[in-house]
Amino acid sequence: GNKMGGHGYSGWWGNMGGPKHRGIVTYQLSPYEMKTNVHLISKGTHNFFRRTSSQLGYILPGIFLFWGVTYFGKKRHEWLNSKAGHDAQHGH
Repeated sequence: GNKMGGHGYSGWWGNMGGPKHRGIVTYQLSPYEMKTNVHLISKGTHNFFRRTSSQLGYILPGIFLFWGVTYFGKKRHEWLNSKAGHDAQHGH
């Protein structure tokens, strides 16, 4: 036989053949009640953009600084590894 849990198969959930429970209440939302929360998604995105835009003054300078250092660093690296860069560095 099937030996799940040591005493054999006792049945599916809610149907396990044990003593009947009393005084247990289960709650479930009807599908009509769930539909009312659809507007929360659009309000959430609106809130996200409102909060983010108020922080842009703090975020953008760091982004531009990082971009600038990266951009000019790459350009300088390419130049140093070019023929003109080598000639300028080593005086050939």
